[in-house]
Amino acid sequence: MNLFQRFSIVALLGLVSALSGYAVLAEPSPEGPVLRAVYIESFPYSFTGEDGRAQGYNIDVTRQLAEAVGYRVRFIPVQNPHQLLELLARGEADVTPFLALTSVHQAAGLATSSLGEYALSVYVRRDREFETIHALAGMRVGVVHGEITDPLAARFPFAQIVEYETSDEVLLPLMMGEIDAVVSVAETFEARLRTHFIEDKVRRLSPALATIPYGLIIRRDLPDLHAAIEEVVQAAATPAALIPLRAHWFGSSRSILEHPWFSNVALIVGGIGTAMIALTVYAVRLRRRSVKLQVENRENQLLIDALDKISGAITIFDSEMKGVHWNSGFEKRFPQIIPKLCDGGELETVIKFAYENGIFQTNMSGQEISEFAIQTVQRLRAGGTVRQIIETQSDNTFDLSIFRLGSRHFAAIWLDVSELYRQQAQIAQQSGELARKNQQLQAFSTMAAHDLKAPLVQQATLIDFILEDLGDAQINLPAVVQSNFETLKEVSRRMNILVSDLLNYAKADAGPSHVESFVPNSRFDGILSLSAINPRMKLSVMPDMPGIQVDPNSFDLVMRNLISNAAKHNDQPSGQITIRGAQREHSVVHEIEDNGPGDPEKKQARNFETFCRLTAVAGTGLGLAFVKKTVEGWGGEISLRAAPVRGCVFEVSLPAAPADLMPSNRPRTYTEVSNRSETLF
Repeated sequence: MNLFQRFSIVALLGLVSALSGYAVLAEPSPEGPVLRAVYIESFPYSFTGEDGRAQGYNIDVTRQLAEAVGYRVRFIPVQNPHQLLELLARGEADVTPFLALTSVHQAAGLATSSLGEYALSVYVRRDREFETIHALAGMRVGVVHGEITDPLAARFPFAQIVEYETSDEVLLPLMMGEIDAVVSVAETFEARLRTHFIEDKVRRLSPALATIPYGLIIRRDLPDLHAAIEEVVQAAATPAALIPLRAHWFGSSRSILEHPWFSNVALIVGGIGTAMIALTVYAVRLRRRSVKLQVENRENQLLIDALDKISGAITIFDSEMKGVHWNSGFEKRFPQIIPKLCDGGELETVIKFAYENGIFQTNMSGQEISEFAIQTVQRLRAGGTVRQIIETQSDNTFDLSIFRLGSRHFAAIWLDVSELYRQQAQIAQQSGELARKNQQLQAFSTMAAHDLKAPLVQQATLIDFILEDLGDAQINLPAVVQSNFETLKEVSRRMNILVSDLLNYAKADAGPSHVESFVPNSRFDGILSLSAINPRMKLSVMPDMPGIQVDPNSFDLVMRNLISNAAKHNDQPSGQITIRGAQREHSVVHEIEDNGPGDPEKKQARNFETFCRLTAVAGTGLGLAFVKKTVEGWGGEISLRAAPVRGCVFEVSLPAAPADLMPSNRPRTYTEVSNRSETLF
């Protein structure tokens, strides 16, 4: 650059300073090469004015630097910083206005020296008690999407980052308390605060999050252009020389005390200034109030629309309990009450009117209605909530909730639950009918089982008599006939067992007939005496098991079934059955473990199905189904799993007895049990 060019740029910047921050937006020279500069909308750095031309502090500096080296500038707007770098990389742009001089941006082209710095700061409302940046951990932090502040906001631990499109959009949420802080570039954000006259309501926390220098990025294949612009930057376009231009675009404090001519004109404009300030403050307050009311009205309208769609009604009362608003749902459902509300009737009066005129069904007397209305209002004024089910004269049912809404209003919300109550009544009726049918079926099953069992017992007895008579008569029957008699006895015995199982399974639906607390160890003598166990089977019962609270007779049946089931399926010459019991929270868990063949895991759940027989061992397929139904009827659980070495483990969870019932201290260990009685299952 020659001496004349250097002198020109210095003179130009000096002129800008002399005009107190007014930037002369010179038109591009009609001659000379064109420099393509891309920019994004970021007021007041760079933006498109109403006349369609690029404007802003960034635009003016770029234009002046380009003209100082003999170029005209054509500005091209783009959507975001990524498009700036893409156009630069494809050669569709020659230079970018100000970009943060990060490693990514500098790698995209040739960067100039710093033309200033972005001070990335945190802003909060003055009435908030945040003193340091660390106090914002876990708070809601607003940022402008795509700005360099976006990743910095994530440094706050557990902070909820809320993104907005522009700096203007973030101001209202900050002032309304919807977010706790804003992270932004200091110059840009403070300029917007001054524009909206709210800089006195917001303060900046110290220290700044970061300070990042910025400059121009020039296409990498234009080193000569970069060298020329860099020489101008070094010579004249220093940050200090650009202060007037910055003041023009970013403004300064609105305090009138900072103007040098204040003392000369204070007496002249004092009265006018005072009046204007008062009007401005009043206008700002009205504006804020208007914005707040708009937001509240919008939110309230959304709630009202939602209630209309779900057949709900809403009534709003003021601090004097007078109705001030109600939705169309309320007018449709309670048209008789509307005149009372329009006449300024209070909530107490409306309640009395609705009950006394039969709009709301009630069995209360007039005095009781009056007392109820007074108590309702008193409870609401004390900060309580009133919840009541209301039945109307049209046989509709409403779930009514009345509560305080803010500091000066009360809300009454009516939800129509008529269909729900009708369904509940229908379900109750069907449940009663089902219970009666079940009782009839239970009675029939019991009668049928008894009627079937009697002939079977007589048949088995008759066969015994026949055999005895043949023996007394010394009549020797052929072997085939004797085998047939034995088969007939066995079939009768199995049929008797099946009928007994059916009877017990049917009784299980009726629930336990008698529940008491007892120690399981005290029952095992009787249980084992009636269980079908091979004499070679070794059975061990853990002593001092915790007490349980169930029907003792049904408990005996459950245990006899599980022990007999384990014994008859055991394939060992000398089998082993172990019974354990232990407290687990509010239940006692019993485990019946054997060393038999066990069941594959995929078949274990089928053991509890009715009439399900998974082996060739004789049985009815009802025993374990009865056990499951009985245990679940007590509120317990039963499951089956494989034993650690061989066999399987039935785990039965039963309700524990009260704490004052202690288990017996007498140990129980059975090493050999005689098969003295036929099992019932």
